[in-house]
Amino acid sequence: MPRASSHFVALSIARALYKLGSVVASPALRTATTTVSVAPEEPGSTTFWVKLLLSCGLVLLGGVFAGLTIGLMGLDELHLRVLAMASDEEVEKKNAAKVLKLLRKGRHWVLVVLLLGNVIVNESLPIFLDSAIGGGIAAVAISTALIGEQAAVYIWPPIAWPIAKLLDYVLGADEEHTYKKAELRSFLQFHRQGEEPLRDDEIKILSGVLELNTKSVVQIMTPMRDAVTLSADAVLDHALVDKILISGYSRFPVHEPGKPHAYIGLLLIKKLLKYDPALKLQVSEFGLSILPEATPEINCFQALDYFQTGRAHLLLVSKTPGIPGGALGVVTLEDIIEEIIAEEIVDEFDRYEDNHSKKAAKRRGNAAVMKGIVEHVKRRATVTGVRAADEPEHEYDTESAPLLNHTSTGDGASINTTEGESRASTPGQTYRGKVGRHYGATLSTSPRS
Repeated sequence: MPRASSHFVALSIARALYKLGSVVASPALRTATTTVSVAPEEPGSTTFWVKLLLSCGLVLLGGVFAGLTIGLMGLDELHLRVLAMASDEEVEKKNAAKVLKLLRKGRHWVLVVLLLGNVIVNESLPIFLDSAIGGGIAAVAISTALIGEQAAVYIWPPIAWPIAKLLDYVLGADEEHTYKKAELRSFLQFHRQGEEPLRDDEIKILSGVLELNTKSVVQIMTPMRDAVTLSADAVLDHALVDKILISGYSRFPVHEPGKPHAYIGLLLIKKLLKYDPALKLQVSEFGLSILPEATPEINCFQALDYFQTGRAHLLLVSKTPGIPGGALGVVTLEDIIEEIIAEEIVDEFDRYEDNHSKKAAKRRGNAAVMKGIVEHVKRRATVTGVRAADEPEHEYDTESAPLLNHTSTGDGASINTTEGESRASTPGQTYRGKVGRHYGATLSTSPRS
């Protein structure tokens, strides 16, 4: 439709409405009405005070309905679910559950009920107030002359300020809302579904980071009874070097000769890469790295911060740091990473998933993990028996190895080396072939009682 035509139609409609309003407002066609005025109650009478009290009650009830409408409709359901699940305060948890139960009946249903209650209160208030103090000129005078705009500026602050302070005292000041750590962990659980759901690994890692500050190193350390240490006067011959390499550890705490509780440094295994065991040097002849000692009270975040300085990646937890005799255990960077990802890291040499539980290590793989990854295995040993699917194949040198026997103190695996034969980590599985000098280990697992 052309613009001129649309303007013409709009003008015609406006003229028709104007004429209709003139007809309705015509005095000749108006219906006569009778105004019935109700005489106000006598001030001081019982009825007067009852109606006045009812009017005050209706004012307060209207405020309650209005406040509930704003409060309940402004609540975040997800926040309520977090509070109902993970709040530290039982009262807050119960209240959140009650409100959540109410809102789950239907937000619009609750909203309609509150609005209807507000309307009923607002319509009832003039009835009681008019019958108590009268209307007409008195009402106009009170609303315009006595309580005008300028007067309200000076009258309401002295009344509103004490009420606001009372509300702050009873309900608490209006503060910026933040989540507690336990609430954040629950908050993450609710994001398993949605437009961009979080993966289980992502939730684990985020939750693990949130727990680092409240978890002490004592909870994750390897006790000294399970740690492998070296004496400063130990001779690094073929037997000891084989034992060190078989252990799979990259760092060894070193103690003074004859004093197993007095630690003096760390021996890094990478320093043995070019070492010839035929030299038979003592451990003390190698440059030892520092072995920092920490109190049991420090948390995992403090340990991580120290590891990030690059000074050392192993901490000795001691009741008396700097004084011999107080060693409790050791904590490594790998231990901290395991707490962050909330899973045990099992490398090629680990016999246990956890030094506390002594649970045998298992190397699992599934389609999701192996997607886009190819493993090349060079087979150099003949296999007798059935090899487990999760057991990695080993490469062995063709040189014969000297006899070596080392048994762990824990319940699980023992490491034994003999010339010409190596046993796999599962009973009944045997690898036959010549065993390498530094890698020829026999790993046999005895059933746990």
